[in-house]
Amino acid sequence: MNVLEAKILHYRTSGQIIICELDTFGENATAVLLDSPGELKYIFEGNTVNMLFKETEVIIATGEIGQLSLNNRFPARITAMEKGEIFTSLALDFGTGIESVITTKSVERLGLAVGTEVTALIKANEIAIGRRD
Repeated sequence: MNVLEAKILHYRTSGQIIICELDTFGENATAVLLDSPGELKYIFEGNTVNMLFKETEVIIATGEIGQLSLNNRFPARITAMEKGEIFTSLALDFGTGIESVITTKSVERLGLAVGTEVTALIKANEIAIGRRD
């Protein structure tokens, strides 16, 4: 599980949906939470929280991305790679470290190697927000 420190810049609610705009290591991120706003006492502007997402939810792109509905884009560099027959684990750095697990076939198709500049993409609904202890 990737866990990043993030600061809540702004949030808005609609029924049981909370959309949080965050800053994590100088990059903007958006998280969509499905919960009652009154239940999450740690969701307020200026609060520092944990931003959590699975390694398998980190999509890797190279080159010009173009227009996507996906807002969470982190320019990063591959710092380590553990290649398996089916899956490959990538260690990424964008001011802090995160991990991505993608298919080895995708690694080969994209020509990924240690040192390759990539963009890590994460869907807003795949990010959880947790209290920072």
